[in-house]
Amino acid sequence: MTEHVPGWESALLVGGPADGARVRVQGRPGLVQVTYPCEVEDPADGMRATAVYLYRRDSREPGPLRYGYDPAAP
Repeated sequence: MTEHVPGWESALLVGGPADGARVRVQGRPGLVQVTYPCEVEDPADGMRATAVYLYRRDSREPGPLRYGYDPAAP
């Protein structure tokens, strides 16, 4: 994986459906997007649906990199 690749760091996701998950990011992006597949009843032409959740970087908290769930994000 990216365990020892320079520039990558571990971040904690706080709140929402991915609460407690740890991810590795590069360059401290402002947003992390988490997706989950949805089941579609009678999909037409291979249509798929995905639930999207956004996590924003929390720069107020000292310590390790954290991203908080944003329930208001579109």
